Amino acid sequence: MADFKILRDLLDTMVGKYYPGIDMCIYKEHKPIFRYQAGYSDMENKIPVDPKSLYYLFSCSKPITCTAALQLFEKGEFLLTDPVYEYLPEFKDVTVREVDEKGNERFVAPKRPIIIRDLFTMTAGLDYDLGMEPIKEAIAATNGKAPTRALVAAIAKKPLSFHPGEKFQYSLCHDVIGGLIEVVSGKKLGEYMKENIFDPCGMENTGFKVTPDIKARIAPQYYTVGEDKKIERMEPLYNPYIFGEESDYESGGAGLVSCVDDYIKFADAMANGGVAANGNRILCSRTIDVMRAPFVPNTVFDGKSIEGYAYGLGVRTFQHPEIAGQLTSIGEFGWDGAASSYVIIDPSEKLSVFAGEHILGGYNHAGGARFTNAVYTALYSE
Repeated sequence: MADFKILRDLLDTMVGKYYPGIDMCIYKEHKPIFRYQAGYSDMENKIPVDPKSLYYLFSCSKPITCTAALQLFEKGEFLLTDPVYEYLPEFKDVTVREVDEKGNERFVAPKRPIIIRDLFTMTAGLDYDLGMEPIKEAIAATNGKAPTRALVAAIAKKPLSFHPGEKFQYSLCHDVIGGLIEVVSGKKLGEYMKENIFDPCGMENTGFKVTPDIKARIAPQYYTVGEDKKIERMEPLYNPYIFGEESDYESGGAGLVSCVDDYIKFADAMANGGVAANGNRILCSRTIDVMRAPFVPNTVFDGKSIEGYAYGLGVRTFQHPEIAGQLTSIGEFGWDGAASSYVIIDPSEKLSVFAGEHILGGYNHAGGARFTNAVYTALYSE
């Protein structure tokens, strides 16, 4: 029997210092083996973490979006080496911004087209400028509706930061994958995900739409201030990738809302060869192996490398215990979100972990590394 005392103690210690509250769930071989809430959902009113709360996933949306696209890849709908413009024609005539040693800029044709693999691996040359003028123009031109395809087309209008494939840069690449999914499947991104991931996994509380009823269930949100990272409440709730109830934009990179009970079902399926606990398959095990392969050895995120990890098809993937000294498995993969939610998926152990949190500017990677070590310590304390 695993001993989770060290993990519970860690979570209790981190609450108040790093997070107002946290809800963590662990599955192994389709069975829940740990669930623990620590701290407060509403810190000011001393309301404990509610296990039914919803969270803005932010970038924890990305593994789901990439899984959805890889389902279509499995069906032969595209190859990773296909030029993106074959499916999204607006990417046919992109330019690259170059700056010489004197600071003079020029705009040139890319050395090669953006290929679909570049979108998965964040090597397309895109940036994370959601406030770019083409996006503002697309929102205005659609009277605020901002359908996904219109915004993806707008993203293509901004010159690339570098030539495709030259380096890793965290960006709107996975939002563009959302547009790719819509074109290839003929369905809206959220509709496709519901039919092919959410319903098969039994995820009843996950989606893009934030209606008043949904918003009322979203946990209070916090953020950190200053060098000492003082925790302050965020009012109103914040997610710039969700434009409002009337918007049609579905951000594959950061737009999903979910809960711990739902997300762990997705993570559990991915940890068990792509098969959910109910027997429904969402992805082939070989595809998962490709997804967690080290496509980009040296990734720099938010100015820092993720120690021990490379980057695969939309996920971090653990490759170097000699660098990080972590207790996890080679090939463990996942990601996190701007509001500190964190997912760990380990196919070799058939293990999945999801931590639901709601604080911007938290200790995403550092906190996740601590969780990870405590999880594996608990598992091997039998």
